[in-house]
Amino acid sequence: MIDFKNYVFSVTELNQLIKDIFDNTPYFKNLRIKGELSNWKGKNISGHIYFSLKDNGSVLKCVLFKYDSLYLKDDFKDGDSVVLTGLISSYVPSGTYQFIVKKIEKEGEGDILLKKKELIEKLDKEGLFLKEHKKELPRFPINIGVIVGKNSAAERDIEFNISRRWPLSKINFYYSLVQGEGASKDIVENLIKADQGNNDVLILGRGGGSIEDLSAFDEEIVVRTIYSLKTPLISAIGHEINKSISDLVSDAYASTPTQAAELAVPDKEVIIEDLKQLKDNLDTTINRYLSDLSNKIDLLRNNKVLTNLENAFDVYIERINNYQINLNNIIDNKINLLNKDLLHKKDLIDSLNPKNILEKGYTIIKDDKNNIIKSSNYLVDNLDGTIVFGDKEVEVNIKKR
Repeated sequence: MIDFKNYVFSVTELNQLIKDIFDNTPYFKNLRIKGELSNWKGKNISGHIYFSLKDNGSVLKCVLFKYDSLYLKDDFKDGDSVVLTGLISSYVPSGTYQFIVKKIEKEGEGDILLKKKELIEKLDKEGLFLKEHKKELPRFPINIGVIVGKNSAAERDIEFNISRRWPLSKINFYYSLVQGEGASKDIVENLIKADQGNNDVLILGRGGGSIEDLSAFDEEIVVRTIYSLKTPLISAIGHEINKSISDLVSDAYASTPTQAAELAVPDKEVIIEDLKQLKDNLDTTINRYLSDLSNKIDLLRNNKVLTNLENAFDVYIERINNYQINLNNIIDNKINLLNKDLLHKKDLIDSLNPKNILEKGYTIIKDDKNNIIKSSNYLVDNLDGTIVFGDKEVEVNIKKR
């Protein structure tokens, strides 16, 4: 335990004590400080960044070490309002303290990120990012609508690569604001115009930027408009490390405008090579077919039956005549059998005909109710009846049975 009242410190000891206080005090471990960048020169030869943070009353020395600067996304400059996250420490040899930066973001960026995160979660619950809602890109588009900033690098990259890869296509540009006030409204208007413009596929290009630069593409109105489009859309707005919400909802995503052009159209050289290969395959198939056909023709030429077509024809005619004679005989026999059967049935019917029986001398006696008297038991005295002969009927009266 040091007796601070009587102990005499060396300069190094005092500086070390101050450093220990900074390093071991929890309040200095995780601080957030806002201010304005000053003396910002970017990375030095070692990869570190030394700069100052100031406000109207003070200046604070800061350092962003190489490891933490690897994930630096934005291009910062003097005068930028930023928020630093890090810790206070002291450098013993010079007796100075500095702010060791772990994270740097432009002021207001945290609110932007939070708003973006909340919107992503909301739209994700609605299913806007599902693959099943994404439209398939056409393989050979003719009309390509490109929504992009006028005279931008993205415009030049897309036009050059589409023309180089697939000169058969026509590029229809829809120039739009891509950042700043009114950008989201302008983007929506051009998306709708392009969707109604008889285009086969659309490209929405920006080519990266800071989170503030891309904020228009994170607006809900832009995202929902992209989702509602009838035409497939390729987005090339943010890079992999800072995708916009529009990138997430689009039918296909490209990390650069050049890649968007490559997704939109095929490479003519590849198509030409594919067609050459297809032609070679067709030639091989056709030649094989012709060869097989030629072999079959040769076999037919050497067939003994077909060497004399006239003889072969006569043989078939003779066979047909024989078939016809046999068929006529079968039909005649069948008719004769049917006639005999018919005559037999006629004789049977005639033999059972009551009229024919009466003509042989038999008679039938009926009572006054026209009932046939089949037995003498049915006769009664003084019965009026009828005797049926073969040629006529005679009424009689039976006086006594």
